[in-house]
Amino acid sequence: MKRVTYVITPHGGCFDPTEHRFREHDVELRAIHEADILADGTVNVLLEVVSTRSQILTSFPDDPQRLVDCEISAGGETTMVQLRYEPTERNRKFLEPHRTYGVIVRYPMTVVDPDRSTLRVTVVGSETAVQNLVRETRALGDLTVETVTTGSPSVNQQFDDLTQRQQDVLVTAYEHGYYEDPREATYEDIAADLDCSASSVGQILRRIESTLVTETVSDRSSRS
Repeated sequence: MKRVTYVITPHGGCFDPTEHRFREHDVELRAIHEADILADGTVNVLLEVVSTRSQILTSFPDDPQRLVDCEISAGGETTMVQLRYEPTERNRKFLEPHRTYGVIVRYPMTVVDPDRSTLRVTVVGSETAVQNLVRETRALGDLTVETVTTGSPSVNQQFDDLTQRQQDVLVTAYEHGYYEDPREATYEDIAADLDCSASSVGQILRRIESTLVTETVSDRSSRS
């Protein structure tokens, strides 16, 4: 398994026009904690920003044709914004290769330079898959590979590599008996403890499970 961390600045200064509008309304994007292309072709993202609720809402046009859903959770210094929207072509080209090549993204993607939408991204996968992903992603902006490591992560490392939000959801689900047989908790039960929606809990748990299963099977295949 290869683990690669790269930094990319997209051509044109953004992956999506929303980033320009965020800057115009003083919404500082700190990190991307989730990013998925759903079955219906829309994209679901969980963003960490520094801003007020009103600044975030005014960042979207009065007739947001691409925006399907928006959920804002404020707490402490940062605010979490979950969006589901119709992606732009550039947006799709950035996200699709992760699924095409079976590469795991180690969230969060951190924002290095908010003024240019520069992201630091870590991915894990087979050497061929990671090489193909990096090669394809280079076409979208200025990309610099920072680190490359080889090895199979331990169970502890796999947990540590989850985002804080993912760890919180996973631990809460476990403590509520979600992984007992039969299950002793629902998404709604878990969400009530985390101050988020049941759909958010479901999406996060599915991503965690997909990541852990993919890593386990990929590691076994590489040793066969």
